[in-house]
Amino acid sequence: MISRTAAADSTGGPVALLAEFPGPDGIVLREHDLGAIPAPFSSSVFVVPPGAVTDIDVHDVVETWFVGSGEGTVEYAGQQHPVRTGDSFHFATRRPHRVRSTGSTPLTVFSVWWSA
Repeated sequence: MISRTAAADSTGGPVALLAEFPGPDGIVLREHDLGAIPAPFSSSVFVVPPGAVTDIDVHDVVETWFVGSGEGTVEYAGQQHPVRTGDSFHFATRRPHRVRSTGSTPLTVFSVWWSA
């Protein structure tokens, strides 16, 4: 089992959770603690139950999502983009975006972000 309290260091090892944030409609966000590595980016995993949609997100960082499982629709730049297991999606800074889980199983997304 991966430690949820101790972070990996430069020698390698499991990465701890920095925090776990339960959201509306059963959405769960898990931020990773990369401070001890140090990594030039931040990361998280979030899980969106079938039929749920994330809040609109806008921020000053560049972000890329990697879909680990499930199906969904990303709303970005005024358009709807279908995504499924194995897809990725990139977001420029200060652009509103969100995702809806459209499949019969939860949508799991790995997110990486960094300063532009």
